[in-house]
Amino acid sequence: MPTKIAFVTIGQTPRDDLVPAILDLVHADVVATGFGVLDDLDDAGIAAMAPADTAPMLVSRLRCGREVHLDKALATRSLIALIHRIDRQEFDLIVPLCTGNFPELHALALRTPLIEPQRLMDRLATGLLSGLRTIALVVPNAAQAAMHTPYDGVETIRSWVSPYVPASQDPERYRRLDAALTGADLIVMHCVGFDEPMRAALHRRYGCPVLIPRRVIAAAIDLIAQ
Repeated sequence: MPTKIAFVTIGQTPRDDLVPAILDLVHADVVATGFGVLDDLDDAGIAAMAPADTAPMLVSRLRCGREVHLDKALATRSLIALIHRIDRQEFDLIVPLCTGNFPELHALALRTPLIEPQRLMDRLATGLLSGLRTIALVVPNAAQAAMHTPYDGVETIRSWVSPYVPASQDPERYRRLDAALTGADLIVMHCVGFDEPMRAALHRRYGCPVLIPRRVIAAAIDLIAQ
């Protein structure tokens, strides 16, 4: 029997930019169904989810491919409500498609096993800390870079680049990344939107290991599903 997986984005489904890429890395027999926090909202409803200037925010993608910024508290409440609805259905695994820090998810009492991508990424990064001097953390937005907690026992340098904005619309991206990532021992790309070409480009440019959530999520699915 295939493992039935509910992929949950804080944006809109389908995440054709993301879910097929994860499934390509999965060796287990799985069936995927997508759910989106913003799926049932119109433009006004999505606009109401926007963060205030100083509020913690999350970045995701709409069905049309456009980047969207969400108030973290509002998005978290909607995400938890959606996960509870999914938990009442017949799924074997729930996978939130976001590496935001959601301590609320860890506290949920669910029937269905749930993968926490943020915890997986950070545990993997800290497990690799021995002998490292510098970790470079890459997130989708400058405001998120300022808010992310540094890793203990190692210098944490932050930078940002959106996975949803073409390089032609962000001509300063490599100047900005070079200032932070040059000389790093490990790069952690902290957003599920970062894809394999982005990972490979940073690895070629900076010559150090680069972690992206898609690989980590796929590995976790294989461990659970097989």
